[in-house]
Amino acid sequence: MIEAELFLSIPKEVKEALKVDNYEEGDFKFKIEDKVYIKTKSLGSLKATLDDFFRCLDLSLKIFNSLIKIRNVKPEDLDTFLDIYYKAYEGFEKYYYKKKRWAKWYFKWLMKRDKDGFFVLEFNNKPIGFMGVDCNWISKVEKREVAEIHEIFIHPKYRGRGFGKILMDKAIEYAKKRGRDFIELWVGVENLRGQKFYESLGFKKDVIIKDWLRMYKVIK
Repeated sequence: MIEAELFLSIPKEVKEALKVDNYEEGDFKFKIEDKVYIKTKSLGSLKATLDDFFRCLDLSLKIFNSLIKIRNVKPEDLDTFLDIYYKAYEGFEKYYYKKKRWAKWYFKWLMKRDKDGFFVLEFNNKPIGFMGVDCNWISKVEKREVAEIHEIFIHPKYRGRGFGKILMDKAIEYAKKRGRDFIELWVGVENLRGQKFYESLGFKKDVIIKDWLRMYKVIK
């Protein structure tokens, strides 16, 4: 039996996907953590395994990058924003602008607050989610500038597939780029699913004000 231990820099989105589908069968074992562990019976088998792995990794990245795109929101995205916004908030009447004129104002407000932090997520060239990250925000709790997530939502059809995490990773990336070391958001107290999602990403629960729970995360 030949054992090889490799130290590879694997893109985190690929690592997360492989963690879900760890492969283990017979003589070939594959485990993704911070390292890659491969076991084979011969050098030829090892070479073939590595060739297949890197070929699939390269192809996976190309497919991933062609299917998923995050870009800044444009004024012409308004109608799409409204359509997904209302679908995403069904069942949470307390937490969104029901009147269309107020929702339109909200869209424009997000663009004015931090245009570079207002993102739309596209999957296969179709918008499926939006996020507004405001790095000009002064937190009333922290008494300083922080990265404030005013809004994040995914079309219900695409929930539970990792798209929310992709947007949140983008939020952290943008916050770091702007020199922020702290990110916060307010989530509805009845939105338990949302709270669980943010907790899974390292956010901590804080104060409750009326119908809203504050959650925050220190950015490293």
